Amino acid sequence: MYISSKGHDPNHVATPRYVVECIYSIIGIKTFNNIWFPFNHYDSEFKLKADELNLMYKATHIFDDLGNDFFETEPPENCDLLISNPPFDIQNKIIERTLYLAETNKIKAFALLLPLSTLETSKRGEMYEKYVDKLSIGIFKKRIKFKGHKQVFNKGCCWICYNIPALENKKIWWI
Repeated sequence: MYISSKGHDPNHVATPRYVVECIYSIIGIKTFNNIWFPFNHYDSEFKLKADELNLMYKATHIFDDLGNDFFETEPPENCDLLISNPPFDIQNKIIERTLYLAETNKIKAFALLLPLSTLETSKRGEMYEKYVDKLSIGIFKKRIKFKGHKQVFNKGCCWICYNIPALENKKIWWI
């Protein structure tokens, strides 16, 4: 199922290595003890870099053969960080679920790589305003060249971060 979706699903794109290394450095990834990658399979740079750093994590994927649907799968116990590049076309549902997981203490912090347009619309604005004291937004100065299933595409993106200790005094920052 994963290989099949990787070849034709427009939501299945790979985050470049430099983007992963950058956020790991900015948030101090080694300070987190139990990480969840909810949209990452065996070939994800998030996971590959975590392996190199000997990080403790659980990786699941919406397309995996185990049925790890983000909207039904529970995070690992004592999850202190959810980090990933989720499918862009269902970003409202992903943001809502992620905020719910934080609000119910199922995760302590998160970092989601999303398109800049995620900062638009009154619905998302209202979601963010509710948590403004714990949010931090990192904006890329250049578009990210994602590796898609048939071609590379460029997208203006940002990190939406919640309750990340290293970003406590950074509300908006540029990468």
